[in-house]
Amino acid sequence: MRPSDSGYLIIQSPGGDAEDRHVLEAGRRGLKQAGWRSALAVEDLEVFVGPRRPPKVRLIHRRCVLVGTYRPHGQALSALIGGSRSPEELARAAAGGGWGRYVLAWRTDAGDLAMLRDPSGAVDCLTWRRGGLRLTADQPPPEADVLLPATLAIDWERLGEIAEQPGLVSDQPPLKGLTAVAPGEHAVVGRALVRRPVWRPADIWRTRRVDPSPQALRSVVDEAVAAEADGQEGLIGEISGGLDSAVVSSSLAASGRADAVRFVNYYGDWVEGDERAYALAAARMSGLCLEVVRKPVAPITLEQLEPLGWGVRPALQGVDTAYDQEMADRLRKAGATGLVTGQGGDAVFFQAPDPQVAVDRRRRRGWKGVEPGYWAEVGRWTRHSIWSVAAVALGGGRARPARGRDHPWLENCDDLPPGKRGQILRLANCQLFWGDCQRARAADLVHPLLSQPVMEHALAVPADQLLAGVRDRGLARLAFADRLPTLIAERRDKGDLSVFYGHVLLSSLPVLRPFLMEGRLTEHRLLDRVELERDLSPQRLMWSPDGNRPLLLGVLESWARHWGDRIERRRAEGIRL
Repeated sequence: MRPSDSGYLIIQSPGGDAEDRHVLEAGRRGLKQAGWRSALAVEDLEVFVGPRRPPKVRLIHRRCVLVGTYRPHGQALSALIGGSRSPEELARAAAGGGWGRYVLAWRTDAGDLAMLRDPSGAVDCLTWRRGGLRLTADQPPPEADVLLPATLAIDWERLGEIAEQPGLVSDQPPLKGLTAVAPGEHAVVGRALVRRPVWRPADIWRTRRVDPSPQALRSVVDEAVAAEADGQEGLIGEISGGLDSAVVSSSLAASGRADAVRFVNYYGDWVEGDERAYALAAARMSGLCLEVVRKPVAPITLEQLEPLGWGVRPALQGVDTAYDQEMADRLRKAGATGLVTGQGGDAVFFQAPDPQVAVDRRRRRGWKGVEPGYWAEVGRWTRHSIWSVAAVALGGGRARPARGRDHPWLENCDDLPPGKRGQILRLANCQLFWGDCQRARAADLVHPLLSQPVMEHALAVPADQLLAGVRDRGLARLAFADRLPTLIAERRDKGDLSVFYGHVLLSSLPVLRPFLMEGRLTEHRLLDRVELERDLSPQRLMWSPDGNRPLLLGVLESWARHWGDRIERRRAEGIRL
C-alpha cells in the first residue's frame, strides 16, 4: 500500500480562470486513475478520498465538512458550529467541545477556506494554493501531482533540521509550497494564509484545573481507551512489557472490549530487549491471550527503505523495518482496522527523571516547597546529590539550552515550570507516533494515551504530583495498582533495544554505507562524508548512544531521492499540460 491510499483531499475552486479549470480537470483525472473518488461536494468545496480504508466524511451544519471522527462532550458539533459567529470562534468551540481524530473544513462567509486540525494530531493536515485553487490534504497521490503548488521543491534546510532533531518531522514538511496546520491550530486560506492556535498545551496548564487523584486519572484513561476501541471492527494490541502498554491493555480488559483484540509481544535475542516475562505477566493479570514473536536481526535492504520515502513526511515511524513490515502483514491478515498501543505514556505520565521537578514543586507550594526531604528523594530518583537538587530548586531551574527551531507547542512556554515545559516538549516529540509507516498504511494507529482528554488531564496535573512519591509515572502506578502485576508495578528499569539495533546496523552496512555516502544528503551537504564515515564504523555503531541515527538517515535519504525524482517528473510532465 501507498500512504496516499487512505488519504483525503479537499479542493476549493472559487470560480477561477481557464488555467485553474484545466488544472482541476487534470487533477480529477489523476485522482480517478489512482482509485480516488469524490465523497462530498458542497458549494465550491469538494472532498476526495483514497481507495483503501478511506476516512469518514460528513457534512455538518450546511457547509462544514468533517473528515474523521468527533466525539462531543455535550452539545453536538452542529450546535457548536451554529452558535459560532466567526471562523476562529467556530474552531475554538469545536476544539473545546469534543475530541477525536479529525480535520474540520468549511467555506467562510468571506469565501475563504478554513480548517481546524484536532489537538491530538492524529490526522495530518497540509494546505497550499495552486493558482486560484485552495487545497488541503494529508497525503496527495502522485497521480494528481498537477494539483501541488507550482513552486514545489525540497526544503533542504528543513530536512537538515529533521536530521538533527527527528521530532521536528511532525512539524513543517521539508517541501516548499506546503504548509502544515499544527495540532490544535486553525487556518484560513484566502489571499494569504493565516494560522492561529486555538488549543495549546501551555494554555491547558495555565487555565485547566483537574482532580489530581489516582482515581481521576484512571477514569480518564479508561474512558479514552473504551472510546477509541468503539467503532473498530478488529484490533491488534501490542503489550511491550512496559508500564504504558500494560495500562492500556488492562483498560481494554476492564471495559469488556478485550475479547475483540489480539495481543502480541515482540522480543529480541538479547536480555535487554526480551520483555516476554513482563508482557506475559501483564496479560495474565488482565486475563488476556498473548502471542510472542521473535524480532530477528536482519539486514535492512533498499527495497525496505524505499517505501518509507513515499509520504509527504519521511516515515521515521517505520525505521524498524522488519518489525514494521511484520506488524503490517499481521494487521492485514487479521483484517484488523486498528493497532492499539501504549505509546506516549512516557510523556503523559511523566517518566523522565529530571531534578527540575523540584522547581515545579517549590513554585506550586511557595516556601512550603523548601523541603530537604523531598529534594533527597528527587536526588535518589535522578542520581543527583541533595545539594545539586537544592541548588536547582532554589535557583528556579536552568534556562533552556540554545537549540534549533522549536515545535509550535513550545512557543510562549517560558513562564511555565521547567518540569511541565519538559513534558510539553516530550508530547511534541510524541507527534511522530502518528506518522506514516507500513503499519499505518495497513490500519489506524490507535494511541489512547495521546488522545486529547488524556493529554489535557495530564497537562493540568503538576509535574511533582504526576510523580506521586518521586517515582517515574508514580501517579499512573497508583491509579492502576490493582491491575498491574508486581513485576511491572515495582519495576525500575526499562527494556533496551540498542544492542538489537546495533547488530541490525552492522549487518546493514554493506548496503547502508554506499547509500548514504553517495546520496542526496551528502550531495546537498546535510551530511559531511568524513564525519559520516566515522559514524558508520562498526565500533561507533555498537556503542554510540545514538547508534540508530544511521537508520533515521537512511529513511531521510530514501525520502530525498523519491521526492527529488517525483518533482523532476512532475516538472517534465507539467511542460505538456
